[in-house]
Amino acid sequence: MIHGWVVAPDTRKIIDEVLWVCMKKPHSYTGEDVAEIHTHGSYVVLQLILDHLLTVPEIRLATPGEFTRRACLNGRMDLTHAEAIKDIISAQTPKALQMTSAHLDGRFHNLITQLRKNILNTFTRIEASIDFPEDLGDDAPFEIQLKPDIDDINQLIASYDQTVIYREGVRVVIVGRPNVGKSSLLNCLLAKDRAIVSQMPGTTRDSIDAKITIENIPITIYDTAGIHETDDTIEQQGIHRAKTLIEQAQLVLFLVESDKNLLSDDFYVYQAIKDQTWLLCANKIDRVKDKIQIQNIPETWPPPISISARHDIGIDRLKKAIVNSLIIQCSGVHDSEFMINLRQKKCLVLAKNYLEQARTACIENMPLDCVAIDIRLALDALGEITGAVYHEQILDEIFSSFCIGK
Repeated sequence: MIHGWVVAPDTRKIIDEVLWVCMKKPHSYTGEDVAEIHTHGSYVVLQLILDHLLTVPEIRLATPGEFTRRACLNGRMDLTHAEAIKDIISAQTPKALQMTSAHLDGRFHNLITQLRKNILNTFTRIEASIDFPEDLGDDAPFEIQLKPDIDDINQLIASYDQTVIYREGVRVVIVGRPNVGKSSLLNCLLAKDRAIVSQMPGTTRDSIDAKITIENIPITIYDTAGIHETDDTIEQQGIHRAKTLIEQAQLVLFLVESDKNLLSDDFYVYQAIKDQTWLLCANKIDRVKDKIQIQNIPETWPPPISISARHDIGIDRLKKAIVNSLIIQCSGVHDSEFMINLRQKKCLVLAKNYLEQARTACIENMPLDCVAIDIRLALDALGEITGAVYHEQILDEIFSSFCIGK
């Protein structure tokens, strides 16, 4: 580490006082010789130094993820470790950060490696039985040997659906006819005034979104225009956008008023949400002394959750209902050790399909050469997860989404 100054080559004026750090291979992040310039955190300083460096013909800007890509190619880490670094950077909640540890410390890599070893052992025995069938011995049938590996892969595939809400978050949409308190509920959940609230129906003409976290689940929540039958062109556009958001939502909060029976517009809203997962929220409970006065709720609807968005009544109960609904959709989200991403899931699904084809071929007494082909393809699919098998397109797909600094 050397202390010094960066000087503009044309004017010889000092740009900044810096530290220059040299890390020799193979003990650097990338496994190559690396030099770093540590400056003060001014954008102007950083831009000036970068501009001067880029005048040198041998120096260029790094591509997104290039440092981590070099680390993988030089054997400093495998792809599961590299993707865990990306997950750390993009983690939205402490829970998501915690769940990356199984990838960062090598547990996920070790599991995939052991799976490949098990399947490779079966593959080796199949190859041997093709060439030396008399030496097969008393091994269990190949279809039985493959079954535990298929079960393990199925568990990993299920972990994607169980943890995707922590990685990517969810969309929750607040809907209802005009003036039922949708904007008030958004503000209440955010604990700040994000949307304009008025007694005049139709105040919200367009959707408003904001981000909140409930029990470590990152949620983008949308306040929408009141849904009702109208000839107003502007209102129709807002209603159309609301219906589009409903189709994209993981959960819909359907607001009605506690102090009156459901109106025709409420049933009109229901037609827009009936095919989605939704909760019925009876707002303005403060007006009726905690006793809902709605007499015409259909028996097929879920029981209403009594709330008062204006007075913060029942909001904790509503939050708990939101979390429970999301967890039910994700099939026991809290039980998963790994937080696999979509690329890894696709590789696992591919490997499972090949192994199931191989198992079926064994059961139907097809030639072992056909079985061996499917097992080899399954091994390749699992190898793509860790980088034991890769091609440039895989690396491009992974590292293109990294930030340039990594």
